[in-house]
Amino acid sequence: MLRQRVVCMRRLKNHHLLFLSVNFFITILFSSCLQSNMFMPAQSSLKNETEPFPITIMTVSFTKNPATGDSPVVKAIEEFTGTQLNIQWVSNSSYEDQMNLILATGNLPDVMLITSKSYSVVNAARSGAFVEIGPRLQNYKNLRQMNRTVMNNLLIDNKLYGIPRMRPLGRYGAVYRKDWLINTGLSEPKTIEDFYDMLKAFTYGDPDNNTLNDTYGLILTSSPVSLDIIQTWFGVPNAWGENEAGELIPAHLTQEYIESLKFLRKLYEEKLVNRDFWLYDPALFNDPFVNGQGGCIVDVLDRANTLSSRMERLGVNAEIGLFGTVSGKKGLRSLSTSGYNGFYVISGNSTKSEYEIDRILQFMDKLNEREVQDLLYHGIEGRHYIIRNGVVVRQTAEGVSESERNDLSMLLTFIPKDFTTPVETNELRRKIAEIQSENEKILVSNPAESFTSEIYYEKGNFLDGLINNARIKFIIGEIDETEFQDIIEIWLENGGREYIREINRLYRENKR
Repeated sequence: MLRQRVVCMRRLKNHHLLFLSVNFFITILFSSCLQSNMFMPAQSSLKNETEPFPITIMTVSFTKNPATGDSPVVKAIEEFTGTQLNIQWVSNSSYEDQMNLILATGNLPDVMLITSKSYSVVNAARSGAFVEIGPRLQNYKNLRQMNRTVMNNLLIDNKLYGIPRMRPLGRYGAVYRKDWLINTGLSEPKTIEDFYDMLKAFTYGDPDNNTLNDTYGLILTSSPVSLDIIQTWFGVPNAWGENEAGELIPAHLTQEYIESLKFLRKLYEEKLVNRDFWLYDPALFNDPFVNGQGGCIVDVLDRANTLSSRMERLGVNAEIGLFGTVSGKKGLRSLSTSGYNGFYVISGNSTKSEYEIDRILQFMDKLNEREVQDLLYHGIEGRHYIIRNGVVVRQTAEGVSESERNDLSMLLTFIPKDFTTPVETNELRRKIAEIQSENEKILVSNPAESFTSEIYYEKGNFLDGLINNARIKFIIGEIDETEFQDIIEIWLENGGREYIREINRLYRENKR
């Protein structure tokens, strides 16, 4: 076992912030952070790499009691990486707001989780708030093996600032009630028509054998992801696609987009989906499935693990099935994710030396060693788990709190891959991994993912809102195809044409 160090951690004050305006709120937060050093980067004049190097990290938490500096797991990570960590946890519910406030003050921690390439993030990168790490990666054995597709997706003005929290590119698919499918006498869908037949049988074929008309096929929410995945099966591009002239056009200008909308409208008209889906909270996505109301979810495949665990706890007798995609006119296609879920940046303040940047990158590189990945994901062997037949079995020792390892997995980046000791698994988990691997052979990527569009940052919310609202209105029958095309014209006339020209200019420049 790694020897443990006693690390004195400054305890942070909780600041109750009362604000009357955004500017006032930022001022109060900034003052509070300065007084408590909450987000002050760790300064060090250390030149001896054998001494612990202090690093302040701001990242997200999903539990009420994330791991503290006194945690034996944190101490073990510090021992392995030669660091002294000050992890500032921010609740997921408020992380986006806190991140933007910190970016506004310019008082960044050494390492900070960024959730997306938003306008504020792009501006921060351009103003020198982050260290450009692209040219430096070759010096670090794990980081230099970063997936090139994901790296490209992360670029801002063709520069790399972030270390991604890697996720499978082929993560999307369908989760369905396999026991319902068996009850209706159908086989797993292979085509779009098969998919429709399954949803219809789940709605009108009494799949739960209770003789009541109390089920429906497809569960949708206000999140657009499910619709995007299904539309990809019809041949719709991932946001942008090439036309016959080799130019990029937005997905909603393709004929396949209209064809897919007509299919989705048919599902709605025949009541094969929940009636108020555009208002339905994504946080409640699982409820109709678990409660035996809806029979299929099109989303990330690993949602099946959550569904299975919850149904098992509730004593729901159900069998879950999975598939990655179904065949349409253009064959098998799978919508690609960006390949990451947020990314870590290193603050680029003028006081940070090359030595300090190197030590931080050494730390980020070491987080991808198998020993540290195991600590972050599993905890400490004999304390939080045991190894049986070569796999991890969760087993917290008596008197040990789970909070010792809470949320530490948020530091995992999995570059070049997941090296963690495998957990005790089941057929469902094996199936998810198998389908994700198959999906990667048929991915539909966004060719404009890495482009930084000025017009989009200025008008993107308006342009996206027009199309998203038009899509919903068409599906639920509030507008027809002619009216949908009228909205497309409004989109083009209010920044859309300029947006297309800008994206194609960037596309041509990127090809040089």
